[in-house]
Amino acid sequence: MNKREKIIKAIRAVFTPVLEQWPLWLTIVITFSPQALASLWYHVRIVGDFGFVLLENLFNGMCVSAVLATIIVWLVSLMKHRAWPKCLVYTIVLLLWLVSFFLMKNFSTFYTPQVLQLIMETNHGESVEFLRTWIGMPGTRRALILLALVLVLVLVAERWRKVVQRYLSHAVPMLIVSLLLVAMLGRGLWLCQKFLCRYHSLYDLELAQERFYTDDVISSVHMSLMTLKLQRHETAAAIKLAVHEAQAGTATCDIDSMDLVLVIGESYNKRHSSLYGYPLETSPLMRAERDAGSLVVFSDVISPFNLTSVVLKNLLSVNSVGAGEQWHEYPAWMAVMKHAGWQVDFWDNQRNYMANNVFGLSLNSYLFAQQMQDEVYHAVNERVFTFDEELVEDFFKKVTPAKRNLVIFHLMGQHTSYNSRYPHNPQWAVWNVADVPNKSAFLDDSRRQVILDFDRATRYNDYVLSRIIDRYRDRNAVVVMLSDHGEEVYDYRDFIERDHNPHKTVKMVECENEIPFWIWYSPVYQSRCPQRVAAIKAAADRPFMNDIVGQMMLWLGEVRSQWTDSTRNVLHPAFKPAPRLMYDGIDYDTFMGQ
Repeated sequence: MNKREKIIKAIRAVFTPVLEQWPLWLTIVITFSPQALASLWYHVRIVGDFGFVLLENLFNGMCVSAVLATIIVWLVSLMKHRAWPKCLVYTIVLLLWLVSFFLMKNFSTFYTPQVLQLIMETNHGESVEFLRTWIGMPGTRRALILLALVLVLVLVAERWRKVVQRYLSHAVPMLIVSLLLVAMLGRGLWLCQKFLCRYHSLYDLELAQERFYTDDVISSVHMSLMTLKLQRHETAAAIKLAVHEAQAGTATCDIDSMDLVLVIGESYNKRHSSLYGYPLETSPLMRAERDAGSLVVFSDVISPFNLTSVVLKNLLSVNSVGAGEQWHEYPAWMAVMKHAGWQVDFWDNQRNYMANNVFGLSLNSYLFAQQMQDEVYHAVNERVFTFDEELVEDFFKKVTPAKRNLVIFHLMGQHTSYNSRYPHNPQWAVWNVADVPNKSAFLDDSRRQVILDFDRATRYNDYVLSRIIDRYRDRNAVVVMLSDHGEEVYDYRDFIERDHNPHKTVKMVECENEIPFWIWYSPVYQSRCPQRVAAIKAAADRPFMNDIVGQMMLWLGEVRSQWTDSTRNVLHPAFKPAPRLMYDGIDYDTFMGQ
């Protein structure tokens, strides 16, 4: 057998199973490329761009999928009884496609490191709550309807499988399809180098992504898993830095006694607070504190991300996102304060006890690692609660204050399923759907009820904050309140929660990245530290991101250390604003000014 005959034989060995099982092969190739298809559709329909790069991206993704599809149909062809293996493959493939379409329609995202991390961080209760929230949403219904349509097309293709197979067996069709298959498999095998590479850092992965990564499901899942694996090392490095700083740092503090409280809210849409002009009185208690001169509202604060885990890792570190610094290369500022003699307590109503589900990569695997609990914190909460007030009351029942107390509350706030974030009793049954100020045409009563629940949860959050403040009213205390990120609540389009689409818009950023921020100080603190109170008031309109809150906390606690940097402390006269970089380097001020 000469070389030409060997090549023809090899091509036929590959082509024959594809020809025999073409519906299965085609289903895998098409359904494993939803992200590239969506990008192409987006640019054609919205942007009006139909460039070669988009077609090349789609083709590359299909080439990688073609390699997997060819392997699968070849394995199926080797089996004596093929019906059940084919049904199993179809089931898996269509389920993966359904999840892709669900993510795309409801969250404008696909398989990403953030999505996989959120899945791994979610416990059983959160999963049930999530499904209850989204199972009836329009995007989910569209995904299920489209799945039914795809199933019909698959059944029709299988019904005509042999007819098409006979047609493709003719010389000309076979030649055309063979050449296309060879081209796709050749390109796909070259792109599959990424699955064999060893990555030692996220930088290595980014370089490989530029060369080999495509938008197909296989590549997206692989890249996401590699990203999470490398992030695990970052978590270990961050814990090591925090423990070292708590044990052997150089921080000092001369203040005699003080209570410093940081309250981290969740998914708080700034524009739904009456402190920022919302028509419904969602923040009456904080407004009363402001009017009494005890609370300063900051007007121009943003979050660099719209994911809690990423935000908190940067917020609790002394790094600066705007300066291009990585959170795991700088210590946690609460560890610095611990070494300076502060008692550090962390009460988190989003703490996840299912450690086996996060693989050491979630936020909780960092915040509540045993080393952190042993060396950085004095006490942490042992359980979570239905409502945030219960979390606060639990803290005050269990913790005996020291002279210098740093307390961090991480609330459930207005996190998804808004009607579950406040007690359903007459005290919170304020307003009705007719009172919702948003009059957009797409709103019906069910959507207005969602907005109403969010506003009620916001008012309940105001009450929880007042409960915290009341505990410190007669002490030398400062309470800093902010949200991790914002939230969309049908504010300008038919969408709720957060959008992870890389194509950001001004309205999206306004709702999801602009956050509420205010500082309350007790009468005792006002009398003891009038200059610092004046500094807080003077900073109310300075623009900054919540990633540099640590410098503010160190200054408020009068902690001196090698990590103290007055140019990053928005309350200090020496403050120098860094670029406010969101996501992958989007400059907020430039973007919003366009």
